[in-house]
Amino acid sequence: MKNKEIFTIYFPSWHPDAHYEKWYGRGFSEWELLKTTRPLFEGHLQPKKPLWGYFDESAPQWMEKQIDTAADHGITGFLFDWYWYDGELFLEKPLNNAFLSAPNNKRLKFALMWANHDWGRWPALDDEHHAGMNGNANQSSTLFLKCVHSPEDCRSVAEYCCEKYFLRDNYWKIDGKAVFSFFATDKLRQMLGSGENVTAALRAMDEVAKRHGLAGIHFLANVGCCNDNSYFCGWGRVPGLKKIGFDSVFAYNIVAPSYYHELPEERPVFDYSGMMESQKFCWGKIEEGGLPHFPSVTLGLDVSPRWSRNVRFPMDYQKLGYCPICTGNTPERFGKMLSAALQKETPAVILNAWNEWSEGMFLIPESRYGYEYLEAVAKAVKEAK
Repeated sequence: MKNKEIFTIYFPSWHPDAHYEKWYGRGFSEWELLKTTRPLFEGHLQPKKPLWGYFDESAPQWMEKQIDTAADHGITGFLFDWYWYDGELFLEKPLNNAFLSAPNNKRLKFALMWANHDWGRWPALDDEHHAGMNGNANQSSTLFLKCVHSPEDCRSVAEYCCEKYFLRDNYWKIDGKAVFSFFATDKLRQMLGSGENVTAALRAMDEVAKRHGLAGIHFLANVGCCNDNSYFCGWGRVPGLKKIGFDSVFAYNIVAPSYYHELPEERPVFDYSGMMESQKFCWGKIEEGGLPHFPSVTLGLDVSPRWSRNVRFPMDYQKLGYCPICTGNTPERFGKMLSAALQKETPAVILNAWNEWSEGMFLIPESRYGYEYLEAVAKAVKEAK
């Protein structure tokens, strides 16, 4: 394994934010959802309890601790979920205020994934839960922020990112190009009107980067989290993404076992072994599409912290737009998946996630396993070298 990047997705929802204060009250962050989660069945490992406590990630000292912990265990970079709504930033403080000013930030590279989707109220905070907003079961039909794509907005994003991020020495670059990812490529096509218009927008963004002295932008597309098939993985989209100008692909997460739709409504629970098989299967399908693929390794799946607190088993999870819960996702099994990903001929592997606590995907130490997930990363990296 030579110079392989190991990026982990960073979800910045664990600090007070001006938007959260407006919607939910002073001091709110997603820690409040985590604290109030209750187990739905015997053996359901909720609530999750962070070993470091419910810390404010926007505080520089906490970011410094996270950077050191990640780097000490073989991780080379954070891929930040980044929220921009027609010039309005959201959940930006951990990156803008903490990471960029951390005295040790050069220990990690960083990159952005534009989480270009609408944002609504958490079902856990709704009096009555409505089925998922625009197919996003994590959020209800109460819309707070709407993602609007236009050629002008794409250029504005590129200008802002060049000035704020891309020119930094530790921004992730491939062949001199700043790596920039889109979460929802279908949103681009829908709002810009055609594949040709998407190509024009990407080219315009690339030209902005070149004017700032970069070789351009390396566009990374997410092909996970879509409804194309029973695996919710869009491997069939890859040739089209190549045609419109994307340079590489990855699947943000691969969570559905092959028998996903056969799970009983009264107990929608599955073992991590099913997810392990699906990840390997989907990697192969994605690789057939003709673009470089950065395999992602997903740590688990349990979105119950965001669900309506009125939900109990048995539940009609498909009608609600919810997803089953994964069990048996031990550090040892995760380590095996990471080892398999590291064996592939690819410049990068992406881990989901560093701190997606409310979706059951996290590397940060938790009370049950402590540092074991991180130790599994360090072990896999050492063995691969």
